Amino acid sequence: MYSVAVLILCLSFPGIVRSDYNCTTPNTLITFDDLPSLGSYAAVVPNNYFDLTWSNALYTLVTYLNSFAGNHTALSNEVYVAFNMYEGPITISSPAASTFSINSFIALAFYMDNLTLSMTGKRNGATIYQQTVTLQATISSFIVLNWTYIDTIIFTTSGGMPDPILAVRSNGTFYAIDNLCVDM
Repeated sequence: MYSVAVLILCLSFPGIVRSDYNCTTPNTLITFDDLPSLGSYAAVVPNNYFDLTWSNALYTLVTYLNSFAGNHTALSNEVYVAFNMYEGPITISSPAASTFSINSFIALAFYMDNLTLSMTGKRNGATIYQQTVTLQATISSFIVLNWTYIDTIIFTTSGGMPDPILAVRSNGTFYAIDNLCVDM
């Protein structure tokens, strides 16, 4: 009976799963915590961060996110998280003639429950992988992809229902990502 209760508890709170689970050498854990200190609420994730090109990606303090968009402590215990600028897609790509693999990451919707996050992995312009998950505004999701030899990943959002508490601030399709486990 005790083991059933623990299993139900673990399944009910996916935010307790750490995204550095199984993120060991030769993998790299991208936490955004080594980015420059912020002079405002957010800044652009610089190109060449971890030798990747970042499009439409900002980073912000987890504490700012918590104060502005609700309690997102389930996202991570980190300093910074990345999020999508102007609700648009985030694209991460590698330099010409190189690839990377993405194993896992943590994601969380800012304001919307049941927000659809669609991910597309490409190599040389051809779609190699696709996956869609549903994000919540108060519980983080540990997303396992195990996609190998891609040169681009695109994260897009759609749908969702305004969270009854958080939607008073906004009802946009913003999402945060953290602790990307990649192999370069």
